[in-house]
Parts: sequence; C-alpha cells; structure tokens
Amino acid sequence: MMDMNDFAFFAAVVQHGGFTAATRATGVDKGRLSRHVAQLEERLGIRLLQRSTRSITLTEAGKSFYEGCLVMLDGARIAYDSALAFSKEPTGTIRVGCPVVVAQNYLAPILPHYMEAHPKVSVVVEATDRLLHPFEEGFDAIITAQSHVPDSTSLVAREIGRIRRLLVAKPGLLGEFGAPDSPEDLAGLPVIARQADMQDEQARWSIINDEESTHRLQLNPRLVTTDLQIQLSAAKQGIGVALLPAPLVKTLLANGDLVRVLPDWHAPEYSMFLIYARPRGMLPSVRSFIDFVLENISVE
Repeated sequence: MMDMNDFAFFAAVVQHGGFTAATRATGVDKGRLSRHVAQLEERLGIRLLQRSTRSITLTEAGKSFYEGCLVMLDGARIAYDSALAFSKEPTGTIRVGCPVVVAQNYLAPILPHYMEAHPKVSVVVEATDRLLHPFEEGFDAIITAQSHVPDSTSLVAREIGRIRRLLVAKPGLLGEFGAPDSPEDLAGLPVIARQADMQDEQARWSIINDEESTHRLQLNPRLVTTDLQIQLSAAKQGIGVALLPAPLVKTLLANGDLVRVLPDWHAPEYSMFLIYARPRGMLPSVRSFIDFVLENISVE
C-alpha cells in the first residue's frame, strides 16, 4: 500500500539537495526522511537516489519518479486549497447573465436577500436577450430559459424548474370577439406573437392539452415582438391573445386583469437552467450564489 508521505519526503530531499537540507526546510527528522526513502526504494525494487557522503543525485528512474511526484503533490495542493476555500467567507465580485424577463421576474425578488446575507460580495447582473457565452465573456453563472442546453464537459447545467406558456387575454377582448371553444377558433381573434414563433409572416403556435393532444396553429398576428414585457402590456390593454410564461401572468390572472383562453391548452413546457463552470476550485462567492439560487428561485 502506498504511503503518501514517502512521495512528499522523497520530493523534499531532491528539492533541497539532500537529507540534512530537507530536514532544515521541513522540520522532519533526518532519520525519518532516510527511512521513508529507503522503504520507497525497497517497495519499488529500484534505486532512486545515488548517495555519497557529500551529495545525492537522481538515477534515471529517480528523475522520472520525481517528475511524477511533483504532479501528484501539485494536484494535492490544488485539492487542499479548493477545499479550504469553501470554509472562507464569500467575498469579491461575481458576474451573472440572464434574459431581461428572467432578471425582472425571477432574480430581482431574491437577489437583495442574497446580498444581505453576504455583505462582502458585489454582484454584476447583465440582463440581455442575446446569447451569452460563460467562458468567453467571463460570467460566473448564467440563468437561461430554453428547451435544452448543449452538452459540455466544462460546464454544469442545473435545471431550476419547468415553465408553461399560457394563452391569456384581457377579459374585454373576449367580450368583444367571443371566447374560443377550440384551438381552431383562435384564428378569429387578434394575437400577439414572439419573433421566434414567426415563419412566412405567420405565427406558428404548437399547443397541447392535459391529455397531451397536440394542435398546431398558423395565425396572423397583430403584434410581433421579441420583448415579453411588450407582449404583456399589449395583452393587458386588449390588443390580442398572448402566449406567455405562467409565472409572468400569475398575479394578473389572480386579480382578474387577464384571463385564461382555452384553459385546457398550453404550449409545451420548457426548462430554466442555471449554467456555471465545473466546480473545481470554485470561489466561495460563486458557490454561495449558485447554492442560493438553486434553493430560492421559484418558477411556479
């Protein structure tokens, strides 16, 4: 069985040029150093050091073994420092990227509580609807809502929750045009669409019911926009029927400003992910933020 002290003591003897110098540098008794090196050579069945009364030199096998020892000891130091970092108080600045609607509706309600709990951490939030690249742009974490994320050996993607988009409208709009009884009836109502839903100047909506029956619609929208807040404001003003994330319209549905259209139908669910670099050597500030978001963010 390997004794890790053998590797450390051997490397110290080589690094400091002899047993006496290694004893002065490490505080380990010279006899103990000598015994460990001798036991190591005995187990390996080869000589690692050429000893004389005045100096030591490495054999060919010793040179190769010493290089391996340095790699192993460096890895051990990294592991130790990484573990030690978790015991330290989070400090410094972390950069977070997310879509505007995520920042406004999911991150904003919880971020002050995180900062109150960690007064030595500063947070920079970039709220943007463009595609973000964690490594290239120096983000510590990204929150994104999409159907899937690409596989990566260098990134972790933790699913925070799943979200439905619901058909909603101002009650007065349904009073004017009549409430639809089936998905086909939506063609008779004005609609508000995302740019991502557009194809050949028509909005392509795919909706399902609780029995997982799927209905695909081609609609002529009255308003098309990439901005969810514009869609929400337009729906509240009665411009048309919108297909919006359930958390975004939850309060408006509860107070009657909006109502569900075809309440048995909704768009297929999509996931919200928290994406960050694999945690080897992760700073305490980043770890604390990731843990806080996973525990506190709500997509319901």
